[in-house]
Amino acid sequence: MVNRSFRARLVCCLLTTGLPVAASALPAGPEITINIYNDARVSEGILSQAEHEAARIFQNAGLDIAWIACQPSKTSPITAAACRSPLGLTHLALRIVPWSSHLGDSIFGSAFLSKDGDGVYCDVFYPSVETLHRDSDASSSRVLGHVMAHEIGHLLLGTNAHSALGIMRPHWQGEELRRIGMGTLLFTPQQVRHIQARLVSISATLAVSDERMNNEQ
Repeated sequence: MVNRSFRARLVCCLLTTGLPVAASALPAGPEITINIYNDARVSEGILSQAEHEAARIFQNAGLDIAWIACQPSKTSPITAAACRSPLGLTHLALRIVPWSSHLGDSIFGSAFLSKDGDGVYCDVFYPSVETLHRDSDASSSRVLGHVMAHEIGHLLLGTNAHSALGIMRPHWQGEELRRIGMGTLLFTPQQVRHIQARLVSISATLAVSDERMNNEQ
């Protein structure tokens, strides 16, 4: 039960000013790698559960998520190399920060996109996540996982990613908070097709590039 109506707003920031396909068109279990920076020093238990929650949401959309903890004090040489790897649509970065948006506590995250809808970085404002947790029945880890999935969704969907239904709603109120608590706030089928289509396009482009490189050798 939600203690009171709470309007949660999640925004997508532009740094400057639908391609539907069947799920079977995408190779089984495409993987998205995400570098995660825990600047807010969220406890390992909460963060691990949040990662599991976000991964579950993406698994429902047919995607696998591989998390890389990019913390200087705990980063092994192998992990450090991965954290320095070039980023793209299949290798993103998410930072959990210990401050709230200047727009207020009702803003829970921000994804950074170009005018063309491309982007690889997003932030989650942890104090605002905790505020939402206190105003709902959902645990901190479950709320954090859903906000993480929402912001990553902006990077995968591009511009105009907000929708009237599902996890990409810009405002989370009673019904959305109830579904977060139940773990049923997910991407819509149309959003799943859009994400898959972008990944298919990227995979095709990389395959052509690799073939050209091989032919030149």
